[in-house]
Amino acid sequence: MQQKILKGATLAAVFGLGWSAAPAQADEAVAEFYSGKSIEMIIGYSAGGGYDQYARLVARHLPKHLPGNPDIIPRNMPGASSRLAAEYVYNVAPQDGTVLATADQSLSVAQAMGDASLTLDASQFGYVGSPVMQNNVLITWHTSGIETVEDAKANPAPIGATGGSTSSQYPTLMNELIGTQFDIITGYPGGNDINFAMEAGEVDGRGSVNWASLVPLGWYEEGLINVLVQIGLQREPDLPDVPLLMELAESDEDERLLRLISSPTTVGRPVFTTPNVPPERLEALRAAFDAMVEDPEFLEAAANEGLAIQPVSGAELQQIVDDIIATPPAIAARLGELIGVAD
Repeated sequence: MQQKILKGATLAAVFGLGWSAAPAQADEAVAEFYSGKSIEMIIGYSAGGGYDQYARLVARHLPKHLPGNPDIIPRNMPGASSRLAAEYVYNVAPQDGTVLATADQSLSVAQAMGDASLTLDASQFGYVGSPVMQNNVLITWHTSGIETVEDAKANPAPIGATGGSTSSQYPTLMNELIGTQFDIITGYPGGNDINFAMEAGEVDGRGSVNWASLVPLGWYEEGLINVLVQIGLQREPDLPDVPLLMELAESDEDERLLRLISSPTTVGRPVFTTPNVPPERLEALRAAFDAMVEDPEFLEAAANEGLAIQPVSGAELQQIVDDIIATPPAIAARLGELIGVAD
């Protein structure tokens, strides 16, 4: 009997080693691949805005948790509301895990709407994670005279936007469905450029900015901005009296449209890699991200920059994107008509 038990224990040990060897070998292979290499972090907007701040924070702290500890080098690639960067990562960049990126959170909505100008499939990116998930807001400068949605219905107001992103989509939908009179000025390379234009009086407000990126500026507390509406699926604790965009709908159909355009806020500031990255490298990137967002050093650095951390895992991001792309065609097509996407 004792001999049988020993044999069973030996077999269990052998099988146990067999099960643990594969992950260990995968980690070694990933470490060997990344050792001595540099990863590019492609940022779809100009320097200084929210996407840029979060991407650079991740670039500084993710290498510590990656096998092989590669450097991550940020590179801004603004243009077409970050689509230039997204399409570079999808169509041109090497598909081996040496390129990361961040781009507009609403790419999946554009795809669901059938935007023919989008030459990528957002579901095919390898999603690594998002450091923050908070609502977007539409704001005006304190000298604009536009303090509420009702003011925006009664008076025209120039609003800065980067192009075919949420910064133009939100005010466009508000014009179409709610009756505001926003004059949307597009072409700014990034959010920081719109901030400067707003401060200079070139525009009255900004069509979209993430609340997490706005808080560190202190503008709200100082009374320098008006927050007209927030875009998300539930109100921010800091903004209990600011209406959600979908709460302004005048019909059930409009509410469904505004809920769809609000859903990408759960994507936050996504970090992703190219399609077709070997599975063990994508898993290593995701595991490194998950470890990073719990690292006290990372959290302290974010706090020092005034950046909120409310992370979303890579697997969760993948599911969110897939769900948005699977929106019923009739709803997505109607939203596309209102926003004016190319079909």
